[in-house]
Amino acid sequence: MFAAHVASDLARLREYLPWPDPTSEPTGAAAWLSRYDRGEGGRKLAAGVWHDGALVGGIVLFFHDEASAQIELGCWALGSVEGKGVVRAACVEGLRLARSWGVERVEWHCDPRNTRSGALAARLGFQHEGTLRSSYVLRGERLDTAVYGLIGAEIDAVIA
Repeated sequence: MFAAHVASDLARLREYLPWPDPTSEPTGAAAWLSRYDRGEGGRKLAAGVWHDGALVGGIVLFFHDEASAQIELGCWALGSVEGKGVVRAACVEGLRLARSWGVERVEWHCDPRNTRSGALAARLGFQHEGTLRSSYVLRGERLDTAVYGLIGAEIDAVIA
């Protein structure tokens, strides 16, 4: 089901994300999800976002560092649900869960050209902390990463 979900909007999802190509096939999707099942590399959660009975997006909590009480929140949505608030609601639940684990800092990373992602981070209360120049490679192109942060009481305000 996850592979079909990704494949249904592959061109759009792969614009800013590294994982849609391999996860658009069942074997790649199973491998990607299993890394979350095993907690590999600080991966804590991969959860689907459902709307009207259909899988329309998801959230991930990953790069969890228990010692420093930090985690990264990521999300995606199919174009059909943009602007409907379903992914925002899922992000709030992800923040609630992270807080229950004792997380004090949540980061949000995105390509600065992904204005929808940056706008969602801002609506959730994240503060833009800076841009890492030429910090990752996506399909052979070096790209920047905008970094947003949400800490302590700010997280509590979002989940209240």
